Amino acid sequence: MASNADRTRGRRTAEERTAARRAAEQAARRRDRRRAQLWAGAAVAVLVVIAVVVTVAVQSRRTDTGDAAAPANTAAGTEGTAFVVGDPDAPVVVDVYEDYLCPACRAFEADAEDTLERLADDGDVQIRYRPVAILDRLSDDEYSTRAANAAAAVADAGGVAAFTEFSARLFARQPDEGGPGLTDEELIALADGSGAAGDDVAVAIRHLRYGDWVARATDLASQAGLPGTPWVLVDGTPLERPTGEALAAAVDDARS
Repeated sequence: MASNADRTRGRRTAEERTAARRAAEQAARRRDRRRAQLWAGAAVAVLVVIAVVVTVAVQSRRTDTGDAAAPANTAAGTEGTAFVVGDPDAPVVVDVYEDYLCPACRAFEADAEDTLERLADDGDVQIRYRPVAILDRLSDDEYSTRAANAAAAVADAGGVAAFTEFSARLFARQPDEGGPGLTDEELIALADGSGAAGDDVAVAIRHLRYGDWVARATDLASQAGLPGTPWVLVDGTPLERPTGEALAAAVDDARS
């Protein structure tokens, strides 16, 4: 029969085993926490590296667009990013930045069409059209870039007259935001009807020959302060409200 001393030693041994087990469990939990913290730190480090790599890639792409193939018939003094309608030596300069997916640009063109044509015919105003692509996120197929690329292909093959006709047709056929744009085949058909036909035009449209040029033109516009489209400037001063009436008044002021 166990004595009191034996029973006491037994209780102590059980308590010691329990304490040792708890200490071991706590140590294991601490190791698990340290391991989780190390993994979390490593994950953060990986994400930082990825972010740096992505940033460098984006910046490199923007730098690379400096060597982008530019279409023919761009205007002098615009870094190859604009097409001039009217006398390229006219003293008053009107810059028109537009995105072919922009509903406000379509509205401006409809309102100011006669004014723009009259100003160009007057001989003392040059209108520099500058296609940009800032609304790719609002289409399923980067339509802003694709349309501007197509416009560049048309200008390259058919000249500025073909470009202006093609631009008018693009706005007339403007798709809704949030869905697909015109297909390549539809763009090719519009180009053909605007005076720029042939296999070379079709290849340029299908393969985004001037995609980097569009990116560069958009980057340069952003650096110039582009707040949105349409952005219309008369001798460098933006119109507060881009309408035909406001444009005519600003040009009259610039002439005087």
